[in-house]
Amino acid sequence: MLQGRRKSQEDRTLCVLDVRIPFPGTMGIREVVVGIVAVFDGHNGAEASEMASKLLMEYFVLHTYFLLDAMYSVVSKTSTGKLLHRRDHDHGNLLHRWKEILGWQWHELHSERLQNVFSANFDDSFHLEILKEALLRAIHDIDVRFSEEASRNNIHSGSTATVVLVADDKFLVANIGDSKAFLCSENFQSPKEAKASLLELYRQTERDGSVSVWDREKYRLASSHGLNHFAVKELTRDHHPDREDERTRVEAAGGQVLNWGGLPRVNGQLAITRAIGDVLFKRLLEFFSHECDERILN
Repeated sequence: MLQGRRKSQEDRTLCVLDVRIPFPGTMGIREVVVGIVAVFDGHNGAEASEMASKLLMEYFVLHTYFLLDAMYSVVSKTSTGKLLHRRDHDHGNLLHRWKEILGWQWHELHSERLQNVFSANFDDSFHLEILKEALLRAIHDIDVRFSEEASRNNIHSGSTATVVLVADDKFLVANIGDSKAFLCSENFQSPKEAKASLLELYRQTERDGSVSVWDREKYRLASSHGLNHFAVKELTRDHHPDREDERTRVEAAGGQVLNWGGLPRVNGQLAITRAIGDVLFKRLLEFFSHECDERILN
């Protein structure tokens, strides 16, 4: 949320917590409440982060409904009208709008990944597979749309994306670039549990050869009142050029990873290996990739 040293704010956020989508389940149709929280860290301008923050929910919902439509058509060979509540009368309009925006072709439904989604049983995890696929497609199509616009208008900006999707009590986390997501939790431990935790922590530091100071007051309070236990888990992996798999991917596309300013960068410039936009890099890597392919063919 802080602008920093930039001339203007290049970052955008998104928070929508009450999207209601009907899904088939073992007990029939049930409405799943879906929430999305996202951060887009823009660079070289705000155009990429601005478009991504504005289109993510629309693309995600349209993809979700389209996948449900395709799934139900393939599985039952009947109209999707039976899948949705009566109040969802605008479903056809959503599909029409989806096709207008994305130019999707029906034969593309027969991808291997989608067939795996269709083959799943309608158990309580089925909707998570649909939501995951819809999120992946939404991010991909936002990048395609922005890249086309950026190429036409000579726009050089790019953006990371870190998206946390909440459905029921599950999280789906996706990231592009180096924005991070952490899961921070707080659990109350009973006096008995707190004593055992402190003793185990003290013994572990002794086994590791670390210097440990026994805090008698903390142990006394925990033994009588319990203890709040805080935990942090990183949910994303940064896409940096120093990651071996990312370096290999960049070099296979014809790029180079060079150090500049003390950091490994794509072609000595970009500090991340995946982003929405950054069409100049994508053009360059695509050019080198085609050039490499031609040399191999010749």
